[in-house]
Amino acid sequence: MRRFLALCCLLAIWCLPSGVFAADTRTITDMRNKEVTFAADPQKVATIDDGFVEGVMTHLGVIDKVKAIGSWSMKRDYNYDFETASGEKYSYRGWNTMKFLHPWLNDLPCFNSPEGDTLNFETLAKAEPDLVILRVGDCTVGEDDQQRIDRTIGTIEALGLPLAVIYAPGYFRKAELATIRDEMGVIGDIFAQREKALALADYLAGTEKLIRERTSGIPEAEKSTLLYVGLNPDLRNEGLVGGAFGVNTPESYIIENVAGARNAFRGDGYGVPLSAEQIYALDPEAIVLPTWNGYHPPRELYETAYFSNLTELKAIKNKRVYAMPWTPMNCARRVEYPIDMLIIAKAAYPDRFRDIKVHEFVLGFYEKVYGVDEATAKGLRTTQILDWMVEYDF
Repeated sequence: MRRFLALCCLLAIWCLPSGVFAADTRTITDMRNKEVTFAADPQKVATIDDGFVEGVMTHLGVIDKVKAIGSWSMKRDYNYDFETASGEKYSYRGWNTMKFLHPWLNDLPCFNSPEGDTLNFETLAKAEPDLVILRVGDCTVGEDDQQRIDRTIGTIEALGLPLAVIYAPGYFRKAELATIRDEMGVIGDIFAQREKALALADYLAGTEKLIRERTSGIPEAEKSTLLYVGLNPDLRNEGLVGGAFGVNTPESYIIENVAGARNAFRGDGYGVPLSAEQIYALDPEAIVLPTWNGYHPPRELYETAYFSNLTELKAIKNKRVYAMPWTPMNCARRVEYPIDMLIIAKAAYPDRFRDIKVHEFVLGFYEKVYGVDEATAKGLRTTQILDWMVEYDF
């Protein structure tokens, strides 16, 4: 028996990566409920997400350990040009918040195609990461194609790379965002900072609690109607206005279950095509414009020639159109999601949130979450194209 136990110990050590002994490793349980063993203090981390993991790592002070990325959203400059019906031209520029905070991410090897839909596993293997962190549900891998997800996981593990998997909320086919806390817990475990990671999750959830306290108990007949619609130019080229977000989406969960408003679009699905006639039939009190195949400011609805047929909409006549933060490749909520919630809530109920200046809130948020000074926080507000809130004292 003693010989058998000694042999097992030798085999366990022999199976670890070269130069790594059992005492130098850490084992955590990821969101697959699978144990993952890797170097106790990983110095080379590869991420497959669109900024969520990097955001949490920034808060934990370990962002410098990222050595390879799987998303071009942290490398690109995004520029959008518009022209009013009168011929005035204007433009917007935005970056991923992680690129703004950490420009060096742009210089890291990116093992994805510029289109963002093909992972290059050879490039990943050449980076020789101590650990790969994969967020299922971000644009890079998505959440709907289980075969693709399984193939991605299987290929990475076949390379012999330790892999920790976390699941964005949409993966569970549920609209609520509670599982973001579980994601942060796993990332905290990886870097032996679980308590700090969960404290961040609780801080983010605090904004949701504040909103709920102000919007709970509103009678159904008094609820504001809000349309969350992406002004996808591809749909516009087909004679449509944009794509609505249905009642089964996280966006609708925020509108109805957090902000206490009513989603004007009662169907299911993401980016459901709507014509001008269909939007007039809904005639919402407020309209919110997310990042959707580009950035879309309120001015686009108010002033462009191609949307001039919408000027009689209640929300447009009353100047109640609001832009969400610029979030490239925003297939799943990232660390900044409380800002999204507060914009939606104030868009639905300006009077109930009159005392909260969102343009000031975001500065304190950035400072708290990312540990930056006021000047950097203002830079983040600009890179998320939120300076319009200062102009309108929103």
